[in-house]
Amino acid sequence: MAEEFISYENLRIYPYEFQHIKDLKIENEINNHGILKVTGIIDDSLKDDYVLSTDEDTPIKVYYQKGDESISLFNGIVTKIRVNVIQEVYVMSIEAKSFTYMLDMYKAKRDFQNINMTTHELISEVMSSYKGAVYDTNIPNEPIGKFVLQYNETDYEFLKRIVSRYHQSIISDIKNDGIHLYLGIPDISIEPKKKIFNYTISKNIKEYNDVKNNDMPEILETDFIMYTIKTLEVFNTGEYFDFKGHDLYIKKSIYEIDEGNLKNIYELSPKGGIRSRRLYNMNVIGISINGSILEVQRDRVKVKLEISEEIDASTAYCFPYATVASSPDGGGWYCMPEVGERIRLNCPTKDESKAFIVNSIGTNKRKTGAEAENDRMSNPDIKSLKADSGQEVKFTPNGVNITSSGGQASVNLNNDGTVEITGQQNVNISCAQSLSLRAEEEMTICAKKSVDIQCESGSSLVMSEGDEILATGTRVANNG
Repeated sequence: MAEEFISYENLRIYPYEFQHIKDLKIENEINNHGILKVTGIIDDSLKDDYVLSTDEDTPIKVYYQKGDESISLFNGIVTKIRVNVIQEVYVMSIEAKSFTYMLDMYKAKRDFQNINMTTHELISEVMSSYKGAVYDTNIPNEPIGKFVLQYNETDYEFLKRIVSRYHQSIISDIKNDGIHLYLGIPDISIEPKKKIFNYTISKNIKEYNDVKNNDMPEILETDFIMYTIKTLEVFNTGEYFDFKGHDLYIKKSIYEIDEGNLKNIYELSPKGGIRSRRLYNMNVIGISINGSILEVQRDRVKVKLEISEEIDASTAYCFPYATVASSPDGGGWYCMPEVGERIRLNCPTKDESKAFIVNSIGTNKRKTGAEAENDRMSNPDIKSLKADSGQEVKFTPNGVNITSSGGQASVNLNNDGTVEITGQQNVNISCAQSLSLRAEEEMTICAKKSVDIQCESGSSLVMSEGDEILATGTRVANNG
């Protein structure tokens, strides 16, 4: 905070030298980057040099000189530079954004599946990509509790969305060199040096109704009262002070040159009025992300998505798995995918925590030549269901074929009414009460060595090699 009278003659803009500053405006609003716009006259000896030497990493600093001391007003990076030559007068215009803009340059895709990860740990992981960044986290440090997805959004957009879960905002600290930001409103109380008499008061009733009815029913109408003040003192966005008997927070700061002097405009709101609405990433609606199965638990699965980095199955998120049919009592279709199977994550709404897993598009390549005979997809008239362990059910134009691994056992239900049961080892048929075998015309029972028909009471009929028939029982009746 500073009280001194600041004229344009005391302002400096590094690394550029202006002979005369015509216009200068600095804006800093919550949930936005700080913005600088400056126009002034430069020495004609520089001509195009400034434009040619400025690149995407060129820093810019606005400060004012107070004796031997330099007091910062803005730090950031240049986003646009232009020089107009009018009758041999070189007028340069520069636009810049605060260093937080570096978080807003590249869109990323990544997932956070460990529901025990805390909000502060998540923020630290995102900010670890920005060496030297300074940030102050002012939201609860609690487990995220659900699946979180960053999809086609910048780190700045993503962090805004995370803090909005707590109806908080991001504030750029524009006076320090490098990335400085607050994640959530800080507790910084100030006291103006001079009493403020002039102000404008307003109330946004439309916004109040919208927020109350659609996002925060607990919000108060008084939270949408806003005061606009003008002063020569330099304050920072996010600070608060007592005004009209209430603690009011600076929601937006504007520093601009007016009649040769730096005059400042501030928008003040109650703390409830600077709360952010819950933000969502609309890019996730309807997306489909490929991945593979890590683990299966009942009707849920753990997956590694193609956008995932290294992931530990023990902390991976359990997604619901979409099935053909299901009912609340557990009925329906239960056929879970195998570990390693390719799947897709679908997100039907703007809330990524509602995402679920569905089967993937097949990746099995078409077989040719001799291998084509074993291609189960070569004939679309044959429908099949096959497990990785080899069991398969085929629905063919001639009937239904059920086979075990490698054809060790099979059952054919043919359309002509015949049933074939084949086993490479034993075929066992048992029932709790009666077993009835009946044929209208002929029944054939054959074996290479013997046919043995037994009753648990002790009687038996054995037909063995050599045309021998042996009947055993307490009483044998022979009608031959």
